[in-house]
Amino acid sequence: MSKICIVLPTYNEAGNLPKLIGEIESILTKDELKIVVVDDNSPDGTSEIAEKLNTQYGNVVIHRRPGKLGIGSAMLDGMKIALSFPDTQFIVTMDADFSHDPKDIPRLLRAAEKVDFVQASRYVKGGKIIGWSRFRRLESFAANTLCNLLFRTRIKEHTTSFRVYSRRCAAAIVKNAHAKKFEFAIEFILITKDHGFAIKEVPITFIDRAYGKSKLKISDVFWWFFFLAKTFLLRLSGKPGPEQLR
Repeated sequence: MSKICIVLPTYNEAGNLPKLIGEIESILTKDELKIVVVDDNSPDGTSEIAEKLNTQYGNVVIHRRPGKLGIGSAMLDGMKIALSFPDTQFIVTMDADFSHDPKDIPRLLRAAEKVDFVQASRYVKGGKIIGWSRFRRLESFAANTLCNLLFRTRIKEHTTSFRVYSRRCAAAIVKNAHAKKFEFAIEFILITKDHGFAIKEVPITFIDRAYGKSKLKISDVFWWFFFLAKTFLLRLSGKPGPEQLR
């Protein structure tokens, strides 16, 4: 029976996917695992690679999308597919570029036995970042500090997608979330907090991707800050509902 479903949004990750999925398969018990690859029509043949991996392992689900529709919507599509399997208890989301180490998954899952949302964190004791410039570190730290100040989340990490959700937490997110791009990361946290689900941070070592290019664009950064400002003002006015956050 599949109890763990891992969601991997991909775009041009053909070079990373075989090794990544191979490591995940070696770490977790196969009969309790499904992997959902949500691919945005990668021109490098990522979805075809995923098909071959399913032939090899038998537990890889491929969801092809017509183009780049945003990582937030990819996360939501993947979570919906994960929830469609009635035996899914935990949903793990992570990047496919090895910035998130598959070897950390068991630690995150152990923490998820006691809470509904586990956040892999670079900013709690024991967390590290490897390969970032001083400016990139400052930018990320400032963004996470701002999230905490604006929304009083009482956590230090808001911007990495390496997470574990309980089934009921994922269901609440799928029902209420509308984020299309990178703003999904904070929106999912706010929905979790609004529903009274506890969040636990677990330290990880984050390694900047070694292969391929980052998907984050300057326009995404501006949109993310606009989303923060808009959401803060709406919540300040007493209108935190998802219909106001579109």
